[in-house]
Amino acid sequence: MSLMATKLFFSKAWVWLKHHWYVPVIFILLIVSGVFSRQSNKKLLEMIEISKESYQKQIDVINENHQKEIEKRVELQKVYFETIKRIEEEYKVKFENLEKRKKSEIKEMVEKYEGNPESLAKELSDMFGVDHVE
Repeated sequence: MSLMATKLFFSKAWVWLKHHWYVPVIFILLIVSGVFSRQSNKKLLEMIEISKESYQKQIDVINENHQKEIEKRVELQKVYFETIKRIEEEYKVKFENLEKRKKSEIKEMVEKYEGNPESLAKELSDMFGVDHVE
């Protein structure tokens, strides 16, 4: 390398160093801290590992709670649908019984008012809650 090339290199290096002085300072500080504080680095790494484990435990608890909520929701839906089905069956039976009772009452009325259709119509309108129009 010639003297001119060397001088040019150092001139450019000096200008770069004046504008970016913090880069070599940080590099030197990292080397010094690495040499003198190996214990600090180990403690820092241990702290990072503990933090990572704590994070994983929290995520596991959140996932577990979410899974429990899903299971509870599925169980509640199952109970809900079973209850609805049971209620529908009970009302179906009651409705069928009601129909049978109404049919038997109507049969009795027809027999009672056999010769009087006007009285039968009035009685049926009262029974079903409709207006009787003559």
